[in-house]
Amino acid sequence: MQIPQGLARMEPSTADALSAERSKAAFSVDDMHQFMVDKDMRTKIAKVERVMGREPETFNLRNVYFMSRQEKMEHALRMGARLIELYKQGELTSDEISIADMVLDVNGPFGLHRSMFIPTLQNQATAEQQALFLEPALRYEILGCYAQTEIGHGSNVQGLETTCTYVAETDEFEVHTPSIRACKWWIGSLGVTATHAVVMAQLVVGGKRHGTWPVVVPVRSTVDHQPLAGVTVGDLGPKFGFNTMDNGFLLLNHVRVPRANLLQRYITVARGGAVSRPANVDPKVAYGTMVYVRTQIVRNMSQVLAKATTVAVRYTSVRRQFAQRAGAAETPVLDYGMVQFRLIPLLAQNYAMLATSQAFVAHYTAAMRELNSGNFAPLKELHATACALKRWTSDVAVAGIDTCRHVCGGHGFSQFSGLNEFYANAYPNIIWEGDNYVLSQQTARFLLTHVRALRQGKPVEDSQTTGYLRRHLPAGRIQPAARRSVAELVADPEAQLELLGFRAAALAAALVDRMDNEGQTWSRSLVAMQRLCDAHSDYVVAAYFRRHISTLPAASASLQPVLNKLATLLFLYV
Repeated sequence: MQIPQGLARMEPSTADALSAERSKAAFSVDDMHQFMVDKDMRTKIAKVERVMGREPETFNLRNVYFMSRQEKMEHALRMGARLIELYKQGELTSDEISIADMVLDVNGPFGLHRSMFIPTLQNQATAEQQALFLEPALRYEILGCYAQTEIGHGSNVQGLETTCTYVAETDEFEVHTPSIRACKWWIGSLGVTATHAVVMAQLVVGGKRHGTWPVVVPVRSTVDHQPLAGVTVGDLGPKFGFNTMDNGFLLLNHVRVPRANLLQRYITVARGGAVSRPANVDPKVAYGTMVYVRTQIVRNMSQVLAKATTVAVRYTSVRRQFAQRAGAAETPVLDYGMVQFRLIPLLAQNYAMLATSQAFVAHYTAAMRELNSGNFAPLKELHATACALKRWTSDVAVAGIDTCRHVCGGHGFSQFSGLNEFYANAYPNIIWEGDNYVLSQQTARFLLTHVRALRQGKPVEDSQTTGYLRRHLPAGRIQPAARRSVAELVADPEAQLELLGFRAAALAAALVDRMDNEGQTWSRSLVAMQRLCDAHSDYVVAAYFRRHISTLPAASASLQPVLNKLATLLFLYV
């Protein structure tokens, strides 16, 4: 396309307008970057960008918006394969490959091998099984996926119908799809890529069911990549978004695997069929991969929303409409109150999400250390928090990206804004790894159990996300809160957190009253559970945000005022 010569220069130019806006900042941009992305991560990102920058043709995304779904898949596979080669050559570490995926913003078919298949083997396989499966997975000699969801069951994991039956005569397991409802569906990396699947199935030994447990099932040959005997597998085709991922389906027709393929860190099936478990093991430990993935969703949602808010804030800073007086320059769209009302609270939520993602990863890491040492006490709180934060961050991100599209007007409708791709790829996060409306019930159940325990005089752990229940519900009954003016609350961060905690505690206590004293059914309580989960999440996010602000070094003192404003705005907004 040839642009005509001699066109008048736009005044002010976009570069000048952005420079003028940035000059108003009362803080160090480098310090703010450090607050959002720690130094170690920044170093790794810089290294990854240097390595990929040496191969611009391989890692080129210039024409991505013109590609068909098949072309996108092939391009993602080429980039992913090259990253694996760079890893094998020692140019990149395993962690840096994941960072490359983040930098490219391409959800390629090898991603779930790293984020779901490998972590499942690390956390739920025995040492012998790790030698059998984890070591070749780390060398990319086998490629894996995590096959849980079925056509008939997604959120109801206990209702999964795929069976894993012990056959004593041959000392094997027979993994079987008994009905069309049991067909594994929506499984990422399964459509064309995976050679192996961690299949969540009903464990049956001696005619008795022992719940759902993970079993490793080879699905394609590692020689010619063809489906193995008894395996029907394929790709689900184009989707609303996420089209560089090969979501697939899987039917297993009495497929036999060795006894060693059942991941047996938390359950053991011995030769002959004797079933045993380590003492004090919570059966929900088998869902550990889901909790891990939810920590990744919290991080990913904060990052994709950051991209969208960056686009929207920059665009509304340079887009001008209507002069306030005759002869004056037109006003930047960002200066209009209605645009600020939509964007600036979203900015506060986004900064809170960035802080929360770092704090929750630390929470998860500490809890996993306890689990790996045999202490399963933190599991229930970790699960409830993961459900709440996955719901909160994905709801905020998906709605927020759409808001960013809207404030960009017609330009937001163009694929070149990036916003439509952000939206389509972020959207599934409100559904997968637990539908958000269903996840709220998991968090609400956890909170209601705590309220009932307090009323019964039972001990309740003072965990980092539920301590407010002990403070505001002594004996399980809400205590009146001191009245505070808005001005007083704005000036007192601790009072803000206490009020958010009070609100969540009051909602929890009121719901227990209706269910236990007035006979309100679980089904009739579902709307109230959504509100309770949101209130709990608002408290947790605000607490994580404040905690992260408190870690600022003295050298970053210029950040405190603006971050405190954002945290207070978040409080007022929710």
